[in-house]
Amino acid sequence: MYDLARQRQEHLLRVLHDAGDRPVSLVELRERGIANAAATIYELELAGYEIDRVHRHGRLLGVRLGARMAPHATGARGRLFGR
Repeated sequence: MYDLARQRQEHLLRVLHDAGDRPVSLVELRERGIANAAATIYELELAGYEIDRVHRHGRLLGVRLGARMAPHATGARGRLFGR
């Protein structure tokens, strides 16, 4: 189970990194093979990654990596989240 969670997290990080500043929608993430993107985003945030949510007119356009693309140490475990 841990390996599967880690693979999803690494895949999501690659997609967001490749997108640069462009927000990636949850639909696009699903189309790229990340079935439960919201949960994976949450896991990465728990691990200390900064994930920005981009909104326009109150609607979520997508997510992107924040300025800090690596986990921060304060309150984070400093690694990808998994059991």
